Amino acid sequence: MPHWSEAAMHRTALPVLVLVASLAIAYPLPATAAGPPPNYVQLKLGGYFPMASDVDTFDSGFNGEVAVGRYLAPGFAVEGGVGYFETQGRMPGTSVDRELEVVPLTFSLRGTVPYGPFEAYGMAGVGVYFIDDKLSSPAFQGQGASDSAADVGLHLGLGGKYTMANNVFFSLEGKYLWLSTGTFGIDTRLDGAVLTVNIGYRF
Repeated sequence: MPHWSEAAMHRTALPVLVLVASLAIAYPLPATAAGPPPNYVQLKLGGYFPMASDVDTFDSGFNGEVAVGRYLAPGFAVEGGVGYFETQGRMPGTSVDRELEVVPLTFSLRGTVPYGPFEAYGMAGVGVYFIDDKLSSPAFQGQGASDSAADVGLHLGLGGKYTMANNVFFSLEGKYLWLSTGTFGIDTRLDGAVLTVNIGYRF
């Protein structure tokens, strides 16, 4: 059997995610006489709250995301998104400040339970996370250091949504992220919670 390195798996994951998301969203649904439109787009704004022991002293940071999705069947949807979140803090026992900026490209499966205009949902997914890691310290004499990586992470989430008569909807969503990176040759877990308030449109 061929041996797959972690770097090779990361390079393979991105095109696979893009292909799966594109096929799922482009796949035509059978025509129905009634019912809400199957596609949606939404903007998610909120925060990232680091919870792993490696970063539990770091600050909470901004989180933003743009997502598109499609209901493939009643109670089942797929969603792809691109976003940004950040966190920063001091490395324990040092004078070195660390700033992490992350751009995730994610794909999720959603199970939904509708009740009139309301909808509760759960989601599970995978993503490729492009990480920019910066270090700074007075000891560096103004010369900071930076490193970058692309790592695969997993997430689970829950949410609630209300859709208005004009197909505009509002929702609250919470996700938990499992993510590890190896910038600067140091393994760091970035596990944390992501909480957002969302606005979107079905079409």
